[in-house]
Amino acid sequence: MDPKPRTKWDLGHLRSGILATAVLAVLAVPPVWLLRGGRSGLWVLAGLAIVAAFFSVSAAAVAWAGRIADELTLPVALATYVTKIVLLGVLLVNVRDSSALDAPALAWSVIGATLVWTGVHVRRVWTARLYYVDP
Repeated sequence: MDPKPRTKWDLGHLRSGILATAVLAVLAVPPVWLLRGGRSGLWVLAGLAIVAAFFSVSAAAVAWAGRIADELTLPVALATYVTKIVLLGVLLVNVRDSSALDAPALAWSVIGATLVWTGVHVRRVWTARLYYVDP
């Protein structure tokens, strides 16, 4: 029996997500910088970078696992998620008492970027030809 042909794992949506994050940075950082100061603007950039890294690392890891075997995608996705959450927790614990931290700027940028990246993923699922059975 011939082996099953491997499905191409497309990472094209990452380009859209990174572009959307850049647009969000252009729109959000200048007003925050002007109204709350440069420190807040940098925390907005940090929040946007954290979200972009979260989504990009997950997509790349799952695509890599999918190229090897479909059965690896869930364990790799879960391991990647746990690793990212632990690293984020370590980061937040280390900066929580810092006078440089602008928690509202970081939090709102993470919320905004997460909504944007979720929209990118929703658009990809709605527009991609994703088969749930072999064609």
